[in-house]
Amino acid sequence: MQIEALTNDFARQAAELHIKNIPTGFISSLGINFVTALYGCIAEDNNSFSFVAVDDGKVIGFVAFSTNLSKLYKYVGLKRGFKFGFILARKMVSFRVIKKVFDNIFYPSKMAKMNLPDAELLSIVVASQGRGKGVANQLVDAGFAECRKRSIERVKVLVAAGNEPANKLYQKCGFELATQIESHGVKSNIYVRDLTRG
Repeated sequence: MQIEALTNDFARQAAELHIKNIPTGFISSLGINFVTALYGCIAEDNNSFSFVAVDDGKVIGFVAFSTNLSKLYKYVGLKRGFKFGFILARKMVSFRVIKKVFDNIFYPSKMAKMNLPDAELLSIVVASQGRGKGVANQLVDAGFAECRKRSIERVKVLVAAGNEPANKLYQKCGFELATQIESHGVKSNIYVRDLTRG
């Protein structure tokens, strides 16, 4: 198994892993084409980066970061705006979905008002065959190393308060609870990792 940067070649596998392991998430509800295009943008955008754990040519885990989510959204809009707009238009059939789309759009400005870092760990997933082998830690460490290369000192992550395994992982990786918010109707924890402290 090796850790390497996400490329467009691995975007669909990362998307499939995301949808399979985060089935109730809003992003997953937008479908495989949307999620694949999103990870393709993360791979291409200079303000974002992602790493995959690859075993025998198959992605068994990934982690995605953005140094600035607003800039990622702008990149997505410029690069794939028409495609994303078309996919979203077909999904926006209820007020609830429309609200979630706008919650996501305004999330970065909400975080800025709370004096939280711009840089964010967006998602991490490890397939069942990779769990218990330190794959998640290796992926997070690769992301932290890239943050340090970019002179990023603090990183945040948002996770549902009830997601005990994810909360434990982030705590194990040195994230400290900063605050709680409601995100898409779910009580969520926001953790911050200070990368200047080892």
